[in-house]
Order: sequence, then structure tokens, then C-alpha cells
Amino acid sequence: IEIAINNPPAAGDRVEIFNQVAETRRVRDVAALVAEQTGVEVNMLPNPRQEAAENELDVANRKFCNLGLEPTTLDTGLFTEVTEIVKKYKDRCDPTKILPASFWNKKRAEECASLDPNSITIEDKASVNGN
Repeated sequence: IEIAINNPPAAGDRVEIFNQVAETRRVRDVAALVAEQTGVEVNMLPNPRQEAAENELDVANRKFCNLGLEPTTLDTGLFTEVTEIVKKYKDRCDPTKILPASFWNKKRAEECASLDPNSITIEDKASVNGN
């Protein structure tokens, strides 16, 4: 936000739109990164939303980067920071709240009906890969 404030459009110019995003990733790619970094198993679940299975989001942050933004991405430190926070507060996690509880339509609800919220467990994989 500071970068945008410090670089306002000239008087009379159009409003500038900035995408405040460092990167975009598919859920399955984030899941694979988590599994790779922590040793946990990925469980593929039905999507509770009514959307295409492949839905590439095309978002660019070129304007911010051209003004000096140096994004922090999952590969460059954010994953480690989030992992440390998760470890610190893992005792507050209620595993029964992890699975979807609302669905976009009846068909999606039926596809997810077999999911048992009580089947989710939190395992301590702290010793895997030194994490």
C-alpha cells in the first residue's frame, strides 16, 4: 500500500489499479508444497464449489514490481513463517472444522456427503525433514 500511496497518478490521469498479490497458486500445488516440506500426506477431496476443475487465475503484479515491490513468496520465506505460526498454535486447531460445511449446490453437497469431519486428525510431523 505504501508503494501505491507514494506513486499516485498525475493530476488528471486515470485511477491506477494495483493487484495486491505476490503470487497465485492452485490449491493442489500448495498441498504438494506442504507435503514436500513437512512429510504429511495430501488427501484429495471433492470441491464444494461449482467451478471448473482447471481454473487458472491470471493476476499480474507488474505495476507494483515496476515500482519496487519485492514480493515474499511461498518459496522465499512465507512458507517457513506460516509453518512456525502453525506449530505455535496447533493446539487451537479444531480438526472437525477443516472439511467444507457449506456447498454451492445440492450436487456438490451430495458429492461431499461421505466426508466425515471426525475422521480428520492432526499429526505431529515436526521431526520429518527437520521441520
